[in-house]
Amino acid sequence: MGCNPLKRKQEKFMRNLSLMKLAWLALALSALSLTAQEPKVPRKAADIGIQTAPEKYVWLSQQSGKTCVLAFILTTCPHCQFTVGLLNKIQKDYADKGVVIIASAIEPMSSLHIPDFMKLLKPQFQVGYNEQSYVQKFLGRPDNDPMFMPQLAFVDRTGTIQAQYAGDDPLLARDIQEKSLRDALDKTLKAGTARKQ
Repeated sequence: MGCNPLKRKQEKFMRNLSLMKLAWLALALSALSLTAQEPKVPRKAADIGIQTAPEKYVWLSQQSGKTCVLAFILTTCPHCQFTVGLLNKIQKDYADKGVVIIASAIEPMSSLHIPDFMKLLKPQFQVGYNEQSYVQKFLGRPDNDPMFMPQLAFVDRTGTIQAQYAGDDPLLARDIQEKSLRDALDKTLKAGTARKQ
């Protein structure tokens, strides 16, 4: 009994085709899951409380009518420290426009690190702390998402997140980060004003 060479070629072709389909399907699902992890903007911001002392919180809802930049950081992260330095300058320049910047450290035991962080960087805005999972939920990220720091959310006067950036975003590259932050803040101010009218 001999094997039909044409039949063997067809079977091999069908096996390879099935493997290619599986590979494409896996690639498509992987791309879909990456896209799904990026939160949509603009979107209504959930209320979030940033703890500043035992049993003391600053709530986003208390900033109603103001434009807020929320910076989620690690106190010992050089990228976060660089961003906080820029936000210091921006806070001074935009304070008369009703802009409020609040930072929240999210590393374990962050409340113990904040005093040294404050001495080192002298931020001109409030710095508190939160659990990472609480912040991930606010940012619209899944629990298992490896967050690149810092994470920034720009919230307009009506409580809508107009822009959101993660530390690995190309717009947060050091040489263009200040311009990116100012552009996002200008856009957020403009959107908030338009929505109020």
